[in-house]
Amino acid sequence: MEQRNERADWLAAAFDELSTAGFQQVVDPDPDVPRRRAYRRLRNRVVSSGIAAAILVAIGGVGLARPLAAPPPTDVIAPLPATDLPSFQPDTPAGPPTSGSPTSLPSGPSTPSATASASPPADRPTSSRPTPTPTPTPTRYVDLSISAPRSLTLEPSDTAYTGTLDVTMGNPGTRSYDAGDLIVVLPAEATISLKGTNIGGCFHQGQTDDLKTMTCTGDGPIPLGGTRSYQIAVTVNIAPGGPARTLTGFALTVRANVSGKFPADRSPGDNTAGIDLKLPAS
Repeated sequence: MEQRNERADWLAAAFDELSTAGFQQVVDPDPDVPRRRAYRRLRNRVVSSGIAAAILVAIGGVGLARPLAAPPPTDVIAPLPATDLPSFQPDTPAGPPTSGSPTSLPSGPSTPSATASASPPADRPTSSRPTPTPTPTPTRYVDLSISAPRSLTLEPSDTAYTGTLDVTMGNPGTRSYDAGDLIVVLPAEATISLKGTNIGGCFHQGQTDDLKTMTCTGDGPIPLGGTRSYQIAVTVNIAPGGPARTLTGFALTVRANVSGKFPADRSPGDNTAGIDLKLPAS
């Protein structure tokens, strides 16, 4: 007896049943098919709505997690004027507009005028350095004067010639000073004595073959507008005898001393008195 393949028979039987069921559905369709299709459509809509809601929640979470952006700056930097572009001036009628509506301006960015002045405003300082205050011109001044005879005739004694010189000093200035200095220029053979005056000690400054110079200090200030008289003893160390002669070069100069400095005198022409010493014949 011939053996049959049971598996092949089973497959053939199953195929016959499936074919029979398919033909039966075509002839007599299943009444539950429309209901199952409607259920699947509703399920797909619900799933789609859930997915969309999940996406929105995720986007909102990302926005909250992101740090807040800094606010835009409030200071707006104006762009530099374009000086290489021609200025644009819209043509407007000379008279006022006839209608109540505002006159429309041409669209587009306006270009700043290239003829703007580059000079700073008048109220803006042009330099950070302060302007130096001008030194005020002094209103007070020093003006000392000295006067003496133009010549002095000496008298012969046993070994020399002697005499007394009358000197007057004045102060017509308006500025006070600390002390007065007397600069003395003498012939090499002559000496002076300031005994009995307010003038202090004398200091040797230099000497040549004919003249010698010394500075005498410590004289008190002369009152403003006042004068002071002095008598100065003069001696010439030349033995009397022989013909008459005259010694020149004797001069007295006065100057004001203010804290160790010597301000300029207003009229220096009267600060010096020159005297000729005359030696008579004997």
